[in-house]
Amino acid sequence: MLKKTIASIVVGGALLGGVASVGTAYAAAPATTATASTGTAGHPLHAWLKAHRKEIRKDGVAVSAKTIGVTPKALVTELRSGKSVAQVAAEHGVSTQTVVNALVGAADTKVDQAVTNNQLTSAQAAKIKTALPVYVTKAVNRTR
Repeated sequence: MLKKTIASIVVGGALLGGVASVGTAYAAAPATTATASTGTAGHPLHAWLKAHRKEIRKDGVAVSAKTIGVTPKALVTELRSGKSVAQVAAEHGVSTQTVVNALVGAADTKVDQAVTNNQLTSAQAAKIKTALPVYVTKAVNRTR
């Protein structure tokens, strides 16, 4: 059940990292602070992120594209050409902070829902929410 909880919360945070680099989900770090150590070599959250990275990227691209005002397909094309989400947003007259705020907002909604469903404590949610803006900003500015 903890994996499902973290998974639903991380979708918002992880989609942020998946936006900047179509090939890799980078936002795993914010959610790791909210999970208990399993004592195994690999963290269960990392395995979940790896298994769901297509879905995470798709959601991140969708939120970013909507905020920028382009289609998800057009955004992916721009990202594959070597641009960052921030560069694409600037070309369309949208500030980087607007995109970051949209992605953080989407992630915060997932975190709040997990707290409402008693899947996370408010302390865990606060840690995730505190870390998200830093990771999202890095992800939005990252080029492939």
